[in-house]
Amino acid sequence: MKGLIRAWVFICAITLGAMSVAQTYTVTDLGTLKGDNESSALGINNLGDVVGCSDVETSEGYPCTGLVPVQHAFYWSKTGGIKDLGTLAGGNVSAASGINDSGTVVGYSNLKGQPATTFYAFSRTSSGAMVNLGTLPGGNTSSAFQVNSSGMIAGDSVNSSGVIMAASWMDQKIKNLGALPGSVFSAALAINDSGHAVGESVFNDGPPFTSRGFLWNGSKLEDLGTLSGGLTSIANAINTSGVIVGQSDGSRTGGHWHAVMWDTSGNIQDLGLIPGGNYSIAFAVNDSNVVVGYGNLSDNAAHAMIWTSVSGMRDLNSLIPADSGWVLVNANAINDVGQIVGYGVKDGYNHAFLLTPGN
Repeated sequence: MKGLIRAWVFICAITLGAMSVAQTYTVTDLGTLKGDNESSALGINNLGDVVGCSDVETSEGYPCTGLVPVQHAFYWSKTGGIKDLGTLAGGNVSAASGINDSGTVVGYSNLKGQPATTFYAFSRTSSGAMVNLGTLPGGNTSSAFQVNSSGMIAGDSVNSSGVIMAASWMDQKIKNLGALPGSVFSAALAINDSGHAVGESVFNDGPPFTSRGFLWNGSKLEDLGTLSGGLTSIANAINTSGVIVGQSDGSRTGGHWHAVMWDTSGNIQDLGLIPGGNYSIAFAVNDSNVVVGYGNLSDNAAHAMIWTSVSGMRDLNSLIPADSGWVLVNANAINDVGQIVGYGVKDGYNHAFLLTPGN
């Protein structure tokens, strides 16, 4: 009997291992808004609704630079396709960066008569128009990056001294989250359902560039530190349990960023590289601790990546059909169903994609 049990456990282990290796994805092209040829998906909720921005090709080589007057925020759903969310009153540039399961969308937009790069944070309910969230007192710009299930928003705003500070909004009321001591810039890039936010505080634009990822624990900022010997770190995402991902350099990274994860005790882990590459960045983590972002290959080409504790870091291009016609460049977000969004090259242009687990 014991032998049979051991055999059964062994067979199960082999089966589960094969399943983890065999995990593949179908690719959906989310398209572009009318008149555009480029797009990027920036956020996804657990229903599979996607937000991002659509624009025309620029010399920068990647979409949604915020510099093109025709760049607009979009919302995409499986049943309705891609939809133009417009801009704040009279504006001509916008982007949607986050969406929660209630359909509240957040992002940034300029206003009539203002430069394309003078943005204001906005929120938009599923049935309403964009609402200007305003700025810190005396400020003149702001941006919103993510919204949690209760409607709390993470972002940044210029204050009366002209300094960009990490900020949050609740019920359209803004709160200054501050910055780590000695920093010249801070931004809250993500927020979880406990109201804990993460982001970056920059101390020096360089060279050398120096920064620290931070955690806002509801009452104060905590410095997350870096990999051993590092000068920089940035915290890009936090999941429900408080696991944080981002990037850091260190004495063993050769001067490059590596994707990293901070556990709930604040311990930092180097997530490694796509085989052949020398840098990587983690942009999102779901509640199963699956991480997505991008890294480079040996020829320095940027490829979207996925990391799990079982399989380590993999090139997402190896997990889609070989004849798909896509080169997945960057993975920006992942939901708890395992769907991933970002942008990649299709038919010579950058297009927003949705990856859905297949098996």
